[in-house]
Amino acid sequence: MFDMRTYVSPIGYNSTSVVRPVLSRGVDPGDEICLLRPNEESDEQRATEAIEDIKRLLNEIEPDVTLTLKRITYDDYPTAVLECSDIITDANGDVIVNLSGGARDILVPLTTASFVHSEQTNATLSFSDIDGSVRELESPAMTASVPDNVASTLAMIVDQNECVSVPTLTEELDRSKSSITRHISSLEEQGLVQAEKHGRTKIVQSTFAGELYLRGRGSQ
Repeated sequence: MFDMRTYVSPIGYNSTSVVRPVLSRGVDPGDEICLLRPNEESDEQRATEAIEDIKRLLNEIEPDVTLTLKRITYDDYPTAVLECSDIITDANGDVIVNLSGGARDILVPLTTASFVHSEQTNATLSFSDIDGSVRELESPAMTASVPDNVASTLAMIVDQNECVSVPTLTEELDRSKSSITRHISSLEEQGLVQAEKHGRTKIVQSTFAGELYLRGRGSQ
């Protein structure tokens, strides 16, 4: 028994940027592929040909896959972000977002929406135009909320550039072990750090999301 997956992807004139990421994760009966197109296109025929190509390829692999098309308002960024957000939140099963191909007018709003809904998406993929590989991207926590005292703990972790122990943090920040432990738990819940036990000592490392969050906070 497979968990249903919904792939959300822009579609331009190149079917490869959709098919390769989908095949990298696999398709099973009942999966859905939701293709995002601008509400107006300069070359409808080429876009339609790309969609038909995707249908043909997927039908050869797994006929029981649903292919849906959604039109996105390309000339209004806030509206486009909200439309992409609705598509992600309404998707069924595991949600996999493909940030490859298609018009930038759709790709940028979808990227923003996928970062905002990083907790609702199971994976974010990208197809490389350079080497043809498919990579899984780490989505930053755009909705993280960190008080100043916890942010100082995060800053110390980021400054280490690699793993740091809880005893080191308590010494460097001159705070109690219980306070640092609470800070780490809060940061870990929001995906800003990773922590694991090494013997009796907890080791902590910042994530990409944690570093990005701290940079954004510093620019405010």
